[in-house]
Amino acid sequence: MAATLEGKTAIVTGAASGMGRAAAVALLEAGAAVVAADVTEAGLATLPSSPQLATIRCDVTNPADVKAVVELAEKQFGALDVVCNAAGICTEEPFGEVDDVWQRTMNINLNGTVNMCRAAIPALKRAGGGSIVNWGSINSFVATPELSAYSISKAAVHMLSMSLAVEFAADGIRANTVCPGHTATPMMDRVARTYPSEAAWQQVVAAIQPLGLGTPDAVADVVVFLASDASRIMTGSAVMTDGGQAARSASVAPPPAR
Repeated sequence: MAATLEGKTAIVTGAASGMGRAAAVALLEAGAAVVAADVTEAGLATLPSSPQLATIRCDVTNPADVKAVVELAEKQFGALDVVCNAAGICTEEPFGEVDDVWQRTMNINLNGTVNMCRAAIPALKRAGGGSIVNWGSINSFVATPELSAYSISKAAVHMLSMSLAVEFAADGIRANTVCPGHTATPMMDRVARTYPSEAAWQQVVAAIQPLGLGTPDAVADVVVFLASDASRIMTGSAVMTDGGQAARSASVAPPPAR
């Protein structure tokens, strides 16, 4: 079965940039009507113009905002079938100093995802079921120095997916977690700029991730699959879109020259 979304309506949070933006575009191209939500309205304005696309400002930490997103999806497109929770932040901070970072990270990455799921599930039930795709990370499973808040939030997001998968299977609602590794997004660009050169950055990525730096479009293709009926047997799964990083986590040596 091809991963088509004809006749479906999807919500994408964090849709103004990075993987969220790529997911919104890919879902559109797969035939879905899309409600693109983000706290950054300027980024939303750069999405492709389409009668199948609606944009709305949304702070996922605000339950009233996420409720408005769901209401827009049902009012403008008639139903809600897919929810993609891509909104998130990543901030480095030593564990002993994470007070503000901890609260903000948990509020956006975890509580924001919870807020959208709680608002959307009644609409998914009204549609007869649907697919939730939550953004985890390679850090849902492995730790990185000074990323404790981020890693714990992403581990919790995957447990949320598993919990929803079990609780709402009888309603025809599936929930899976997409888990990217190093991906060329504005968030990762900030990390890349800490290296002395692009070559030095790429060498580090090659040592960590066998397939090299991922792209938002590559992750978005997996999101379309998870959103579609092509993945109808999958729920509660963590889908690694990490270029092999988890498989290689025991080694940081660069690949041998051939």
